[in-house]
Parts: sequence; C-alpha cells; structure tokens
Amino acid sequence: MEKRLFLAFSITLVFFMVYSHVVKKFVPQPVAVKEDSRQQTKEVGFDVLPSGVSQEVVSLDIEEKEENIDLPQASVGNFIVTYSPAGGYIKKLAIGEEEYELPFQNIGFLPEDKEKEFTFNLKRNAIEFKGPQGEKKEFVFKDYVLQIKLDPPPVSPIVLFSNYLSAKVLDQRYQEIFYSQGQKLKRVSPRKIKDSDLSNIKFAGARDRYYAVSLLEGDYGLKWVNSDKKKSHLYLMAPSKETFLYIGPQIEKELKPFGLQGIMYYGFFHGIAVWMIKLLYLLHGIVGNWGLSIVLFSISVSLVLFPFTSKSSKAMRKMQQIQPEVEELKTKYKDNPQKIQKETIELYRKYKINPLGGCLPLFFQIPVIMAFYQVVYRFIEFRGASFLWIKDLAAPDRFLSLPFPAPVNYLNLLPLLLMAMGIAQQKITTSSSTGSSQQKSMGLFFAVFIGIIFYGFPAALTIYWLVQNVFTLSYQVRLSKAQN
Repeated sequence: MEKRLFLAFSITLVFFMVYSHVVKKFVPQPVAVKEDSRQQTKEVGFDVLPSGVSQEVVSLDIEEKEENIDLPQASVGNFIVTYSPAGGYIKKLAIGEEEYELPFQNIGFLPEDKEKEFTFNLKRNAIEFKGPQGEKKEFVFKDYVLQIKLDPPPVSPIVLFSNYLSAKVLDQRYQEIFYSQGQKLKRVSPRKIKDSDLSNIKFAGARDRYYAVSLLEGDYGLKWVNSDKKKSHLYLMAPSKETFLYIGPQIEKELKPFGLQGIMYYGFFHGIAVWMIKLLYLLHGIVGNWGLSIVLFSISVSLVLFPFTSKSSKAMRKMQQIQPEVEELKTKYKDNPQKIQKETIELYRKYKINPLGGCLPLFFQIPVIMAFYQVVYRFIEFRGASFLWIKDLAAPDRFLSLPFPAPVNYLNLLPLLLMAMGIAQQKITTSSSTGSSQQKSMGLFFAVFIGIIFYGFPAALTIYWLVQNVFTLSYQVRLSKAQN
C-alpha cells in the first residue's frame, strides 16, 4: 500500500512538472515588482516616464482626516457610493443587493484638493462635484464602467484608486494587482507591490475574490505608491479630461467587450478551470439552477473518468483477493525483504495485476478537483445561489443552526454525508479482504478525515465531491455483487 501511494505521488508530481512546463507559455505568470523603480526599469524593460510629467506624488493622508467622519452615501447605478465633499472624490463603493464592499477606494482623489470643500449634485447615474474656483469633477456610472470627467484636467497626478487588503485572511489570498505592458499581463501580490513608475501601460488594476477594477485599454503612465502592507495607491501621472474604469464582476461576458478577460486567473490549472466554467454555464442554461448544474457537472466528470475508475476498482478488488497469498510471502520470507518484493511482483504477474491500477483515478482527479476548488472560490455565480436547503453555494451548507459560538454555530450536513459515504465505501472494499486491521483502520480514519477537511468548505465543492463518491460507491457495490 505504501509503495503504491509513493508511486502515485511520484506520478502526480511528474504530471504537475510537465503541466507547468506546457502551460507557462500560455498562462500569465505572477511577477514581483522591484523595490527600486529605476532598477526595475532596467531589469524588466520599462520605459521612463514622458518628460515634463511630475514624478512627485503627494502623500495620501486622507485616512486619518476622515477617521471619525460619517460620509454621505447614495445609490448610483449599480453601486452604493460613499463620497466625500471634502476633496470631491469617491471614498468607497459597495455593489450588489447584499452591498458587498469593494476594496477599491479613494477613486478620483486629487491630493492638492484635499483641503477644498466641493458642492455636489446627485443624479441617477452620476455624482457631480464643483470646487470653490469653478473646477468640476463628475463620476458617471454606466453599467460597470465609471467615467471620470475632470474640468480642467489637473496638472498633477490623480489617484485612480487605492487597493486595500481584506481583513479576511481567506480573501487576501485572492487579491492581486495587475498591469499589461506590451504583450504581457503581469500580476503582483498586494503585499509585494513596491513604489514603482510604469509607462506604456495598456491597462492596469486590481482584483479581489469576485470583483476587479481596471483602466480600459489605452496608453498610460502610472505610479504605484505603497503606503504599507495593507494598502497601495495607483496614480495616473498625466490625467486627461476623461478617464474610464471598469469596476465589476470577474465574468467573461462583462470583461470581454473591453478586452479585459485576461485578468481572470484560476491558478495553476487555469486552462482546466476555464473549460469547467464553460460546461457549468452550459448546464445552467439547461437546468436553470447552479446546484443542480454542479451535480450534473460532477456526473459528467465521473463518466469521463469512468474507464479509469473501472480499472482501478477491478485492480483493487484483485489485490484484495490475493492478499492472503501476499501475507504468506511476508511470513515465509520475513528475513529477506528483497525476496518478498520479488515474489510479490511474480504474484502480480501471475494474476495480471497492475499495482498502479488503483492510482489512476487519483492521478486524473487531482488536477480536476484542484481546478474546481479555484473555480468555487472565485466563481461569482455561486454567491447567494440556493439549492435544496443551501442558501449560498459559496459557503458551507449550514443545515441546522446550533446554540454555539462561531465557527460551530451551524451543523453542516453535506460533510457528514461525505464522511458516511467514505466509511461505507471502506467497508464494501475491505469486506472480503483479509488484510491487516491496521490498513482497515487507516481507511476508516481517512474517510473521517476527509469529512473533517470538507466541513468548512463551500457547499459547491462538497456537492461535487459527494456526487463523485456516490458514483464510485454505486459502481463498487455493483462490482462486488457481480463477483460474489
């Protein structure tokens, strides 16, 4: 058993290495921005900023100023906008019916205006600010595009947005800063961004778990300023009269019209994840429910992998049947490990058993489940989607409320079903085996361990794995009856 697990691990590792080598040419890879911007220009080929553009950026110190101030809010377009008459800019944005607060703040802040008091005019899809010297700023929302109008255009850099690190550790993993220069889309962790000047930029922005903000395609000179590890600011160095930002969900149909679909990224198995999403959309178009789409998606994957599952189940069954003979060899040659290994191999040849046959589904399932894991945690369509008793597929199923403090204030039923399924599967596969009680105990432990691991996972992921187990268990029951 240990040798087969080691071989399975080795094969999987080789697969990852080959896969990484193949896809790295096609999938944008993260890069770290160097601390010194002049050195960065030399290392990665950045051009210097156009002559005449100020390299000096005033420190963004508005957080302290507004710490104890309640700013006004208004519903504008698709957003709940928190805006500041002092300075005339958008402080915060929330989106969706549940008012999901975006980490993209201080939109349109001009440091030189921080002491100015602006009058404002609210419209259905716009906020208009007028300054004391007649200067105007207008923020116009149309669907997920924000148009920033400046009259007259300022001569100093303006903050397009500040990117704040989420307070939730899980969400921090999915935050990213990106920019497109030449033909390359480069990605940087918000924690690693350093002060840097960028020119000849096609577009740039940031994203969190579900949403993104990005300049629409153009030719920009930009400057990243890192205040600390919790926030950074993107400055537009030479603001024009009009600037356009996409602020919305990371959905291909919304991003593609602006040529921004490349900012979507699902990690190491990005290519597999993209096809998963296409299939999920197709199934949803047929059944009209995301939970049922996941069930059908899992069945589809099971059918594709069925030839390997079948070979695996048969190989494991045969190995259980010859287990008594293996134990005899271990007893007979207990002082000669080489002889045990040689005789065991001959035994496998005699019964035409491939020791790696039981590892085939694992070999193919690992990239699939890892890709689907990334999809579940980024796919905005799962947020708030209901199925059976589940109110949100992007969260644990929360079958029953419990009178305990978080995180045990809910009973999650799906992981318990998964645990029961694993125990049943172990009993069926080992019912006719005379293998060691230690191996059987390890199998049961593994089944319980999987249930514990999945307990805090989103319902969408648990549904997928549960259906996979139901499919496998059904086949094993049928195989067991056929051979008895």
